[in-house]
Amino acid sequence: MADLTVNITETITLNSQTQAETYTQTISGINYIDTRNLSCPSGSTTELFKLSNNPGAGQFVASSFKYGRVTNLSSVPVQLYVSSSTTTPSFLISSGSSFILSTSQITGSLTSTDFTLDNISSISIAPSGADAQVEYYIATT
Repeated sequence: MADLTVNITETITLNSQTQAETYTQTISGINYIDTRNLSCPSGSTTELFKLSNNPGAGQFVASSFKYGRVTNLSSVPVQLYVSSSTTTPSFLISSGSSFILSTSQITGSLTSTDFTLDNISSISIAPSGADAQVEYYIATT
C-alpha cells in the first residue's frame, strides 16, 4: 500500500501583486494506478474507462476507486460525459485543463429533474472540431 499525494497550485500576478495557493491531499491505501494517453477522433464519443463491480480491460472496481483525473492534452475543448444508470451530465474541458474525480458516485439536480446518488458507470469524451488527445490517471485500493 502507498499514499498518493495530490497537489493543486494556483498562482497569479495581478496588478503587480502575486497570490498563490497550494492545496494538498493525501490518499492512503493505494494499491494500483493506471494511466493512459488516448487519441479520440472528432465526430465521435470515446469511452475512456468504466467503473463496475468487477475489474476488466479499461474497467475498475467502483468500490476501490479513490482518485481519477482526465486531462485534455489537445488544442481543442472536449466534452466529458459522466454516465450512471440514471443520468449522463457533461462538462466542457478546455485545452490543457483537467477534470478530477474523488469518488465513484454522482448526485445532483437539473432544471426539471433531480437525480439521486448513483454509481458512475463510465467516463467518455467527445472532441470539439478536431481530433483530441487526453490522458487519464486512476488510483484504486
